[in-house]
Amino acid sequence: MKRKRFQKMGTASLAAALLATFVTACNSGADSTATTPKETPTVKDSKKPVELVVYNASNSTATAEAFMDSDIGKEIKAKFPQVTIKFIATGKGTTPNELIVSGQAVDLVLCSVFSFPSLADTQLLFDMSELIKKNRYDLNRLGPNTVEFQKQFGGGIYGFPVASAPTALFYNKDIFDKFGVPYPKDGMTWDETYELAKKMTRTDAGTTYYGFATRYPFMYNTNQLSLSYYNPTTQNVQVTDDKFKLFMENFTRFSQIPGNDKANTDMFGKDKNVAMMAYQIGRWDFDSWDMVSMPTFKEAPGIGPQDYATYMNISSTSKNKDLAFEILTALTSDEYQMKISKAGTLPVVTTPEVIKAFGQSADGSNGRNFKGKNVSAFFAKERAKPSFVTKYDDIVAKRMTTAFNAIVAGEKDSISALREAQEGATKDIASVKK
Repeated sequence: MKRKRFQKMGTASLAAALLATFVTACNSGADSTATTPKETPTVKDSKKPVELVVYNASNSTATAEAFMDSDIGKEIKAKFPQVTIKFIATGKGTTPNELIVSGQAVDLVLCSVFSFPSLADTQLLFDMSELIKKNRYDLNRLGPNTVEFQKQFGGGIYGFPVASAPTALFYNKDIFDKFGVPYPKDGMTWDETYELAKKMTRTDAGTTYYGFATRYPFMYNTNQLSLSYYNPTTQNVQVTDDKFKLFMENFTRFSQIPGNDKANTDMFGKDKNVAMMAYQIGRWDFDSWDMVSMPTFKEAPGIGPQDYATYMNISSTSKNKDLAFEILTALTSDEYQMKISKAGTLPVVTTPEVIKAFGQSADGSNGRNFKGKNVSAFFAKERAKPSFVTKYDDIVAKRMTTAFNAIVAGEKDSISALREAQEGATKDIASVKK
């Protein structure tokens, strides 16, 4: 009997969802004497009104109202009262290429990691290296992988991360208590998690309980093996090696647990019948949940998920680059990062005090309450190096989702499914390049 297909979510749609969350809710070139922005710098020409154009390059449904009501919008309004924001969201007529062609100037670009290829293609990215040097900004205070990631697109630094997605292995304590099974622990491997998922998948008094849920696309996007769908140097799809086989088989086996094939991440908060979920944090109306660190591969011991940051970049078309840099400095200051960290948004700085303060003021009023929760699970001691992100990733991702579903359904083995995904994606990309 064929099992139900794994829940699909493409790279682009996931990026948009993440960015919507941040918008509505929320050492190369480094000088040895660089300063650390503990507080927002003095605003230059504070009495001179100026309009800045903020472009959301990832979320077509984003609005000016939502942006100004977000943490970022409120901070700009408070610290830069002379600035008026004109907000543009990507969409029909406002893609990066269309903005360039129309001559629409942009000052700041809000984006996910998946927006970088299109921004680089249209040369909308601006290398801030000289501004970083001029302002003696210390890049060491930011998560190193968030800085390293940007160098894929020409070797420069095009913006700063402003927030990141909290990811972990979440679990429902009520289900574990019901069946008298010990809670998950920090530092588990995926093999240990799999064995626990088998134990927790069961039916009791007519209710089905699922041991584990995740979304394969999300797990790839934050993958701990630093896998990349496409190699921009060799110009090849690369999904048939042993590491990809290991990665794919790791997650297909969870969906092949008898009775666990229908599990999805929405059930964790809605139906409350999923024991464990590897994903990003949600807003749930029950309090009997907690989290542990994301399980790791025994082949990559101790390596946590990749950073999944939201960036704000300076546009190449901006005529206000110095002011734009001041805003980026303010948004990555300890002052601002402390504020969002306390409220339950994952900070992007490495300052110990900011990290330690995570969730301290989250009282549940915004759907999040971290009192008594294992918040250290969000802060991996070592994160996986960033994967290559290219404009062809969505093409490969569609083939990989098909491969995933075929393996889960028992229609193909992993070797055959991955080979077909590589061959199909190679042809798809070739047709796009013509």
